[in-house]
Amino acid sequence: MKGMLMAILFALAAACGGSNSGSGGSTGTANPNNFLGTAWNGSVNTTVTCPGAPAQSQPNTYQVGFSQASDADFQYTSGSGCTYKFKVSGNTASLSNSPVSCSSTVSGVTVTATWTSYTLTTSDGHNLAISAAGNASASGTTCPFSQTGTATR
Repeated sequence: MKGMLMAILFALAAACGGSNSGSGGSTGTANPNNFLGTAWNGSVNTTVTCPGAPAQSQPNTYQVGFSQASDADFQYTSGSGCTYKFKVSGNTASLSNSPVSCSSTVSGVTVTATWTSYTLTTSDGHNLAISAAGNASASGTTCPFSQTGTATR
């Protein structure tokens, strides 16, 4: 069980990090441009709770740039190839293409992570709060996960 939990945590870390470079301005308070522009640098803590096991947490650092999208306010594609699309309301961007599922293999264990919620908040275009949740499945076990973090630029 511990090996599977570690595989899930590593897979979630790999799926979370971005690879796109964003473009755009950073003015306005209720504007997608607050999210676009220079890449964000931050950290996120992922907590996985599998049945019959204590919760496991792991912090990860990352860099992500958001880019404009034709069918959402902005998006990013993770290093593992998953595209997360967001719609902005006020200072908050919410996942608009939920659920987003990604699969990766860690130490021979295939993990499928599915994000059902993902929220980003910035009022100034320089400080970002991150909150996400979903489920990860590996070896026939499904475990809920949550992610919280911050980023700056």
